[in-house]
Amino acid sequence: MTRLRSLGTGTAFAIAAIALVVAIAGGTIAGTLARPTPTPNPTSEPTAAPTPEPDTAPLVFALPLVTGCATDDAVWVVSDGGGIGRFDGTTWRLADPTLHSLVGAVCESDVVLAIGPAGRVLTIDDRTKSIRADDLGIVDLFGVSLLPDGVLVVGSEGAVLRQTSSGWQPYARGLEEDLFAVVAFSGTSAWTVGSNGVSFRLEQAGWRQFATGTTATLRALAATSPTDAVAAGDGGVLLRFDGRWRPLDSGVTSDLRAAARVGPVTYVAGDGGVLLAVRGNDIQRVDLATTCPLRGIFAKGTDLWIVGSSGTKAAVWRRQGDKLDRWGAC
Repeated sequence: MTRLRSLGTGTAFAIAAIALVVAIAGGTIAGTLARPTPTPNPTSEPTAAPTPEPDTAPLVFALPLVTGCATDDAVWVVSDGGGIGRFDGTTWRLADPTLHSLVGAVCESDVVLAIGPAGRVLTIDDRTKSIRADDLGIVDLFGVSLLPDGVLVVGSEGAVLRQTSSGWQPYARGLEEDLFAVVAFSGTSAWTVGSNGVSFRLEQAGWRQFATGTTATLRALAATSPTDAVAAGDGGVLLRFDGRWRPLDSGVTSDLRAAARVGPVTYVAGDGGVLLAVRGNDIQRVDLATTCPLRGIFAKGTDLWIVGSSGTKAAVWRRQGDKLDRWGAC
């Protein structure tokens, strides 16, 4: 089922009419000498000032924000049980107030694709400011990754689906565990992790399981290649793959929920305001001065973006080198 509607901006434009008055002084009209007469100065009708666009930023940070991604022109954040926010580099706005249940998102140059329970897929066109909703069935979707020629999503009970120009198709058989995160490199190369500590790597022959040495649910994954990956999950479990999965000492017991790679560093975020910077086997704690649960993390170029929320309090952080910006209060 597909639904299409517009994303309004809320901006009104006033149109002012200006009267043109022609004064005649010492000239001829239609060959007749006109006697100069006093001509009053024309008075223009007042022009109405444009109606200012309402400030909807406070509404964005009253949402249960879970994650986001970046198009060429904006940063988008989605929520599990609320609307969708957009940041144009200067101002946050509530781009869509419709209540959505979304848990994952990825962006291309001008398209946002967000997923959620019951097979919900939202496609937002940042150029035309439109949004399309599709339902893929009863499967709950948890993780999403771009492919060079489409999208790969994973979800409950081992569900893996691939979107190409011909539509959505199942892309795995025999997987049973809930899958919470996926990173894809091509149609024959990807990683996914999930419940009971499972991990699968997509190879030419299909999905191959790799032992992780843990039964904790793995919820976060970042990878740059089939042989370089970091996974994290419940209870502070942190793993690094370099031919096999090796445990790392995260130094925390908080559930870790999201991961993103920025240059040589993998950032892992989780409950209690935990943010870790992983470089090889070296792990450093990054202080965001918050105990808010950090639910999503993504990169825009070399900038790191973190999304956190607790109930109706939410915040977004941007880390640029040593500089840290924050919007909202959580």
